[in-house]
Amino acid sequence: MNIFAKSSRLFLSTTGSLLFAVLVTASGVARSAAAHPSTAKPFSIAYHLILNRPTTHLMQVEIKVQDISAPSIEFVMPRWAPGRYAIYDFAKNVQQFQATDARNQPLAWSQPDDTSWRVDTEGAQGAVEVRYRVYGNDLTGSFSQFDTTHAAVNGASVFMYVAGHKPNPLTLTVNPPAGWKIVSGFSLSTNQRTFRVPDYDILVDTPLEISPHLMIQTFQDRGKTFRVAVHSFDPNDKSIGPLVNGVKKIVDTEMGMMPAPDFSNYTFLFHFAPDIAMGDGMEHLNSTDIIIPGSLSQGAMGEALLIAAHEFFHLWNIKRLRPAGLGPFNYRGPVYTKSLWFVEGITTYYSYLTLLRCGLWTRQRFLDQMGREIRRLRRDPGRRLMSAESSSFHAWFYDRAPQMQETNFAHSTISYYNKGAILGMLLDLEIRAHTDGKKTLLDVLRLMYHKFYESPPATYYGPGRGYHEKDIVAAVNRVAGSDFSDFFARYVAGTAPLPYDTVLSQAGMALKTSVAPGTPASLGASVEPVDTGMKIVSIRPRGAADRAGLSRDDILIALDHRSLAIHSLKRMLGIYPPGARVPFTVQRHLVRHMIWVTLSPPAPNVFRLVNLPQATPQEVAIRRQWLR
Repeated sequence: MNIFAKSSRLFLSTTGSLLFAVLVTASGVARSAAAHPSTAKPFSIAYHLILNRPTTHLMQVEIKVQDISAPSIEFVMPRWAPGRYAIYDFAKNVQQFQATDARNQPLAWSQPDDTSWRVDTEGAQGAVEVRYRVYGNDLTGSFSQFDTTHAAVNGASVFMYVAGHKPNPLTLTVNPPAGWKIVSGFSLSTNQRTFRVPDYDILVDTPLEISPHLMIQTFQDRGKTFRVAVHSFDPNDKSIGPLVNGVKKIVDTEMGMMPAPDFSNYTFLFHFAPDIAMGDGMEHLNSTDIIIPGSLSQGAMGEALLIAAHEFFHLWNIKRLRPAGLGPFNYRGPVYTKSLWFVEGITTYYSYLTLLRCGLWTRQRFLDQMGREIRRLRRDPGRRLMSAESSSFHAWFYDRAPQMQETNFAHSTISYYNKGAILGMLLDLEIRAHTDGKKTLLDVLRLMYHKFYESPPATYYGPGRGYHEKDIVAAVNRVAGSDFSDFFARYVAGTAPLPYDTVLSQAGMALKTSVAPGTPASLGASVEPVDTGMKIVSIRPRGAADRAGLSRDDILIALDHRSLAIHSLKRMLGIYPPGARVPFTVQRHLVRHMIWVTLSPPAPNVFRLVNLPQATPQEVAIRRQWLR
C-alpha cells in the first residue's frame, strides 16, 4: 500500500524550501481522537531563537503563546533528549527566565519543580511571552554549542515546551549573526529564517547547524534530495568531495535495502573537531548530526562514513519502526524499553554490511569487524550477568550518563550495541539457513515496518504504532517459518553463551581464536598511568590480579623493584612466562605493600571468522549470498 496514504506527517517541498504538513486521513483522526481524547484547546505557539553574543555561549529563546484560556500555563525543559538514554536535566543551563503579558507587563511565575516554570495568566489577555537564556558549549549529539564559529543546536537542550500542548503546530524563527547560514531538516534554503513545524517533537528532532563557514553539497537518489553539510574546526579541511561520494554509496545501498522513506529531503550534518576527545552520532527524522574527533585532512573520513551508515539506517530502524514508548516522548523522565539491542545493535550490524555491499569495505574487513565485536563481548565479564534485554532496559544508568558514585559497571554490564550487532549476525544467518537463503533479517525489518509503521496512527506522533519484544519474535518466526522462542529466551532475554559454531557452520564458517605473537603473560587488570606508576581501573574476575588480592584504585608502583613510572608494564610483563610468581609494590590508601602475583597465560585476543574447508554447496551458497 502507498505509505503516503497512511502517513500522519509528510515532508513537502515548496518553492525550493522544505516545509512540514500534517496530513491525517479522516479515519486516522477519528481513531487517534478516540484513543487519545484532547484535554487542552490548541494554543498558537511561536519560538524565536536569537544568537547575538557567541563569545558568551548564551542563546536567547523567546516563546510567545496566544489563545490562552487557562489560569496558568507551564513551560517545561526536557530532562533528556531522544536517542540518548540518560538524564541530563537541561534546565541546569537555563537562566534569566521572565514572563510578560500582551502589553509587555511582567507576569508572576513560580517553579513547581526544577524543570518547570508555571506562569500566572490572570489578566494576560490571552497572550504570554516568556524569555530565557540557555548556556551551550558542548559539541555532542545531545547538547548544543554556540561560539564564534557556529551554533550547533539540539532542540531538547534549548527549547522548553508548553505542558499539555506538545501536539500543537508552531513556528520557529532564528536570528543568527549576519552572514551565517542555517542548515537543518526544516528547509533546503540556507537563508530561510522562519519555519513552520507540526509539533514540539519535530522541533526537537530537527537539529540546526548555523555558521558562516559551511561546505554543502547535494545529490539525488530515487527521487529524494540529500544534502551533506560540513562544519570543521580544521582550516585545512577544504574539500568534501570524497566524503560526499562515500555518503552517496551508503545512501544508495540502504535505500535499496529498505522500503521507500516518507520524506523529500534528508540532511547529513558533519562536525569535524580535532580538539575533542569523543565523537558522537544522533539519528533524527529526516537528518543526522555526526561529530568526529578529528579532521578530513587528517584521515577521519572512514570513521565519519561508518557513523553515517549507522545513523542513516536509523531512518527506518527507530525513527519510524520504533519500540512502544519511543514516541510520543515523555521528556520529564526515563522511557523504558527492552529493545535497544534491536534498534541499535541491529543497526550497527547493518551499518557494517552496508559498507561491505557498497564497496567501501572488503569482505575481510567486514569479517574482521565482526570478529572484533565477538572479542569485545567475550572479554566482557558482564556477559555472564546481563542479557541484551537487560542492557537495553538499564541504559539509563550508563548511556553516557554522568556518574557521581563508584559503580561496578565494568564487570556487571554489557553494551546493547555490541551484543545486538552479534545477535543481528546470528539471526541473519539462522534465517538464511532455515529458508535456504530465500529470506534474511532484512525481511523481518521490512515485515515489521509494514505492520507497525504503515498502520493507522495510534497517537499524534504518527504514523504507525510502537512494537513490543514479543512482536520481534513473532516477526522472526513468520519470516523463518520456524519457532525462534528458545533462541530469544536463551540469547536475548538470557545470558547463555552464544552459539557461534552452530550458526556459523550453516554458512560454512567457524570462529577461530588465537593469541597474537608478542602478547605478554596476563595480569588480568586494566590500568592507566599516574605520576607514580600505573593505577588499576578494573580487575578481571578470576584473573591473576583478582587471585592475588589486588583491587581497583591500587597503584602499581613497581614490578620486581623496577619503577612503573619509568618502565612499561606491558614490556615488563613480557619478561616473565605464564605461571611466573612476581612481586609488585602496591600503594593502597597511601600505604605501600608487597603483593605477589602469579601471572596467567594471555587470553585469546585474535578472533577470526574463517571458511570451513568441508562446507557443503548449500552452506557455501549461503555464505556467498551473505557476503555478496
